[in-house]
Amino acid sequence: MNKSRFLLIMQREYYSIVAKKSFIVSTLLVPLLVLCIGVVPVVLSELSSADVRQVAVVDETGRYGKELKGNDEFQFSIAGHQESDSRNLRQKFNSDSTGLYAIVVIPANVETTNQVSVYSEKTIQPSLTRLLEEDLDRALSEAKIASYNIPELDKIVKESQVEVTVKGYTWSDDDEEQTSSTEIAMVVGIALSFLTYMFVLMYGAMIMSSVVEDKTNRIVEVIVSSCRPMELMLGKVVGVALVGLTQILIWAVLLGAGLVVISLSGLAAAPAPAELVAPGMPGQAMPSGEFAEIMQGLLAVNWFQILGVFVLYFIGGYLLYSALFAGFGSAVDQQSDASQFMTPVMLIIVFALMIGQACMESPDSTLGVVCSYVPFTSPIVMMVRLPYDVPFWEVALSILLLYATAGVCIWLAARIYRRGILMYGHKASYKDLLRWLR
Repeated sequence: MNKSRFLLIMQREYYSIVAKKSFIVSTLLVPLLVLCIGVVPVVLSELSSADVRQVAVVDETGRYGKELKGNDEFQFSIAGHQESDSRNLRQKFNSDSTGLYAIVVIPANVETTNQVSVYSEKTIQPSLTRLLEEDLDRALSEAKIASYNIPELDKIVKESQVEVTVKGYTWSDDDEEQTSSTEIAMVVGIALSFLTYMFVLMYGAMIMSSVVEDKTNRIVEVIVSSCRPMELMLGKVVGVALVGLTQILIWAVLLGAGLVVISLSGLAAAPAPAELVAPGMPGQAMPSGEFAEIMQGLLAVNWFQILGVFVLYFIGGYLLYSALFAGFGSAVDQQSDASQFMTPVMLIIVFALMIGQACMESPDSTLGVVCSYVPFTSPIVMMVRLPYDVPFWEVALSILLLYATAGVCIWLAARIYRRGILMYGHKASYKDLLRWLR
């Protein structure tokens, strides 16, 4: 293989994609969207808390209406204790000048039916339902306990209610304890597996589209007159792979910078006590509460190992699937004809993602371990298992099998590409592909 021709094709494929405005826009917008998904709900909840909705309470018992404390979103006010039908409530709703959001009716037999009614012009928000249920559950439970007339029974019940908090720790090689979080491991694993799925599918399809486009425009006839088909296919595969690595690097830098900004803003908003000072960071404290636990869990993750292995699996999985896409793309004349070859490959990728999701609860299950070795599923399944400290030999064996299979697929795809790239007017079948391989 001529090295200079291979580099020339690779550079052409790389710059033709990177220079597009769509690539630049998507590369810059995706990290922003990811950060917004985490930040916007918090901001919206803060903004929505400023609108306090008025809720009238018709308490026919005369006892439980005062137990509705309200919050920053809903404010309750006692409207009376008389029984009212729905028509009278509607008239009261329309005549009220304060802008009622809803009317809550606590019936006289609520202690036996355990049911209250809410009337409004629109479907009520779930947050109001949860608030009513929490307050009335507590009030009715206390009333039920008091009905037994046992001295200090309510105190005994309250003291007997215990909440257990589970904190995970892992031992390092030097027998030091490190904080671990199952939830964070699950989120990191499924996020990396989904990224692998998205990148392999997206850039693999990009390879097929590029091959079909060159073949449709007859450009490939000019190109193969000065280079070998093997050089052309590998140049396309490696060029698009570099595009993917470039995008991953930019996303990692932007997301890392965004997380640093968010964490620093959290530090400024909630100063931490001395016991939450981050190790190795003199003078800088971790924020208290749930934010501190999340940050400690994130810091406990071995990001260098996980991201390094992620890159290896991304490259191996991409080479494997892109070779298949390139070989199949050379066998068709139009993009619409490629579905017969793309569908089985896409089903395998989707199956791998489903297995990865199943491994979230049981990462060491037999199915998860076996699929971690199968090259067609290991790039996705192993990403889910990796945050759970998979033994090194399993990762090494899986990567070895992945790259060996990718090499075989590239060799087989090159044989198909050599015959199919210059064939027009013939709709290839699987039987034709087998014949070309021989």
